[in-house]
Amino acid sequence: MLWSKSFVQADSSCPKQSVKLRMGDKGRAWDGFKVGSHVHYVIGETLKRKGAKLNEVGASFAHKLSIQEMVSVNHMLSNFEEMQIGIPERSVIEQSYCSVIEQGGSPVMWEEAPAWMERGDEWNPSLAKETVWRFQPDAYFLSQDGTKVFCIDWKTGWSSPSDTALMADIQAITYCAALCQMTGAKEAEFQWWNLRWKKGQSVARSSEEWIALAKPIWAACWTKDRYKTTEIQKDERPGEHCGRCPYSEECLVVVPEHLKKDDKDLYLYSLKLDQLAKKIRGEMKSRLKERTGVLDIGNGVTLGPRIVTHKKWKRGEKEHGMRKVLELFPDHLSLTDVFDIKGSIGSWLKQLPDTLREHIDEHIEEGSRQTLIEKEN
Repeated sequence: MLWSKSFVQADSSCPKQSVKLRMGDKGRAWDGFKVGSHVHYVIGETLKRKGAKLNEVGASFAHKLSIQEMVSVNHMLSNFEEMQIGIPERSVIEQSYCSVIEQGGSPVMWEEAPAWMERGDEWNPSLAKETVWRFQPDAYFLSQDGTKVFCIDWKTGWSSPSDTALMADIQAITYCAALCQMTGAKEAEFQWWNLRWKKGQSVARSSEEWIALAKPIWAACWTKDRYKTTEIQKDERPGEHCGRCPYSEECLVVVPEHLKKDDKDLYLYSLKLDQLAKKIRGEMKSRLKERTGVLDIGNGVTLGPRIVTHKKWKRGEKEHGMRKVLELFPDHLSLTDVFDIKGSIGSWLKQLPDTLREHIDEHIEEGSRQTLIEKEN
């Protein structure tokens, strides 16, 4: 069967979904990827067409985007131009490659992928009769001496991986390993560019290191292709990804209904829950006010009316107290450790050294408040 980094990720979320994808069942497209897909298309086509301009490519079907989507697209395309990512003219843009994978995870030979592996009118991954891996770099190029290959990928999402996560990323590993084998390069560098935040990250390794990391992934794909697809499709793993799944409307797995809602309905549903929670909390507080004793329900939570004391500044004394702390602040302490805290004045006073605390006691007094729900810190 056909494999790629996205199919491996789908397999981790829900094996049943991954099988349906690899069998060529298109399902319905999630519109959450619309902006990203448009940005990738425009950049790719612009780089392929020498002399083309970003604002010209893709204009013919930009009408499919909403006003806000158009604004988002234009923002990221503008960021792409400002970032000036080094992409030499000799770079190969959005060319997909594939190879049959043998037992043990060894690729046979990397070659250009046929049309049926491309997502489009001819897409039909069910034609893969052996274990086949497909990958498509946004751009890649060889150094002038041919010893190092650079793999460039641009992202449009909100999240950015940590450096540790990038080093373990399936895309970075398999793309760089394949490119090293294809080109004969001794080293590969994966460059990850986030167009939304104008942020770049990279990781470089030797060819041997990339291949050693990729082979277990490819070997696992080969092994899983030996299993019966009918059995794999019984492995349904519901979660928030159900809302992005192309097959959620026809899936019979029993999950909470909200997991299958689209983005709009899920948001409206969350607002209803917020209103319901407010109503319940209001009714609960009314009930707790009538209690004449408290109820300890464990985990440090107590229900019922209690009077809790706390420290507070005397009226008009806050500035005087703060100035005293600054005047007497010892050199061995970090200013941010003392002042950069979240929470109440009580929390701040607890961490204040005794040598400073004693000088501002005269500016502090006790206050009290009623609480119906008390949680231990």
